[in-house]
Amino acid sequence: MAKILIVDDETDARELLMRGLVRHGHQTIGAADGLQALSLIDESVDALVTDLVMPQLDGVGLLRRLPATVPNLIKVVITSFADKERAIAALNLGAHYLIEKPFTAQQLADVLARLLEERGPSGTIEQIFQQRLRALPINERERQLVFYVLKGLPNLEIAGLLGIGEQSVKNYLSQMYRKIGVSSRSELFHLVFPI
Repeated sequence: MAKILIVDDETDARELLMRGLVRHGHQTIGAADGLQALSLIDESVDALVTDLVMPQLDGVGLLRRLPATVPNLIKVVITSFADKERAIAALNLGAHYLIEKPFTAQQLADVLARLLEERGPSGTIEQIFQQRLRALPINERERQLVFYVLKGLPNLEIAGLLGIGEQSVKNYLSQMYRKIGVSSRSELFHLVFPI
C-alpha cells in the first residue's frame, strides 16, 4: 500500500481517481491545485499524481517547488502529448512518468505499481527513468539519444552534446526508430510511457 497525493482542479476527476486507487489498496489524499498540494507533501507521501493545467500553481510550478525533503517521491504527470512544451518541462523537472488523458484508475494503478516496484526498497527514484530506457533493445549511445529526445532537445543541440553532425543525429534517429518499431518522437514517448 502506498500513500498517493492526487492533484487536479477538477473535483470529479480527482475524486474518481482517489476512489479507484483506494480500491487498489492505496491510501489517497487530494489537492485542488499545486499550492494546496505543497502543504500536504511530506516524507509519508510515496507518489504524486498531478495534472499540468491548474489555477494558482500549475503542475510544472508544483514540480519546481517540491521540497528537498522528498527526494524519492514518485512523480506522475497527467498530460496531453499535444501540450508538448509542458510535458517536456515536467520531464526536465524530474517527472518519472507521463500519463496521457484519457486514462482509467486501473491504468493509473498499474503505472504506480510498476513505478513502486522499479523504485524498490533500496533503489532511488532517479533510477526509474534509466531502468525504463535500459529495457529498450538499444545500445548505450542510442539510450543517450532517446534521453535527449525525450527531454525535447532539437537535433542541432543533440548533435552538439554528442559531438556529431546534425545529419548524423537524423540518421541515428531513423535507424533507432526502425529498430524499436516507432516512426516519430510522439510514438517514442508512448513506447517509453505506455499506459
